[in-house]
Amino acid sequence: MTQKRKILVIKTGAAGDVVRTTSVLNLFKDDSVVWLTSEPYIAFFQDLDQEIGVFDINNYPDKILSDVYDLVLSQEEEADCAKLASSLNTKKLVGVYWDNGIKYTNDSNPWLDMSLISPLGKEAANELKKVNPYSFQELFFQSLGVQFNGQPYQIYQPPVERNKRRVGIEKTAGARWAYKQWHGYEALGNQLEKEGFEVIYFEKREDIRDYLREINSCGFVLSGDTLAMHIALAYGIPGIAIFNCTSPTEIYDYNLLLKIVNPKLNDYFYSTGNDPEVSKIIPFETVYNAFKQHYGKFYPTLIQTGDTVSS
Repeated sequence: MTQKRKILVIKTGAAGDVVRTTSVLNLFKDDSVVWLTSEPYIAFFQDLDQEIGVFDINNYPDKILSDVYDLVLSQEEEADCAKLASSLNTKKLVGVYWDNGIKYTNDSNPWLDMSLISPLGKEAANELKKVNPYSFQELFFQSLGVQFNGQPYQIYQPPVERNKRRVGIEKTAGARWAYKQWHGYEALGNQLEKEGFEVIYFEKREDIRDYLREINSCGFVLSGDTLAMHIALAYGIPGIAIFNCTSPTEIYDYNLLLKIVNPKLNDYFYSTGNDPEVSKIIPFETVYNAFKQHYGKFYPTLIQTGDTVSS
């Protein structure tokens, strides 16, 4: 019998980034895995098929520091996490470490050269992002010497009855990313309700599992490049995501997600500005017509054909 490898993953945030990183768990089904994350995100790992030790990055047992690992995946671009990764006894480390400053291993260059810790600087890193043809998963798996073949996210699956006529809309985005907003969510929701759809607007929940349950009850999800988009992908829910300022290429669509991209994306690429006009660049008609087509692709018997809006 092959001995289990001991794997430790450090990934603490943001929430959507933690979710997409869980795709790597598919590579370690027969191994012993420990994951250090932010306390609110421990719920993502509840009731998984594989046993994983998940701990708060600020409150983990001493044994974490004394164990010997076969592989440490250090995926947080932050000094304390880098120092922790460097202090561990491991045969191999992939990702971020500390050596008189934040550094990262050469096998992570294709991904982290585009990050905020890139020695190339923010401007050059963003230029690389603009021309990057690969999803996060493709680059992450590449750093491990493995080809990404569409391995799904691995997160908590809440038991809930899904309503194909229920459309979930996430109209908010993090405070840092005002440009992720889109002006037309409420108008679109009103239009869909007139057509007989049940529309719900997601809200922040004290227990993140309640947020997950609400998303999993929907037959379709509309959002920006947000946590809701990643959760929908995790649960096999088709949807549309609007990309006003972040990279659509980095998001693997799992044959579920339709991406609508701001035609002026490069003008606002990873900008944290707050000009409200940016949210109006993509017209209502574009998103509405895309919804009718994409929803109809998955639920052809539930969509009325020919109901599009002319610009």
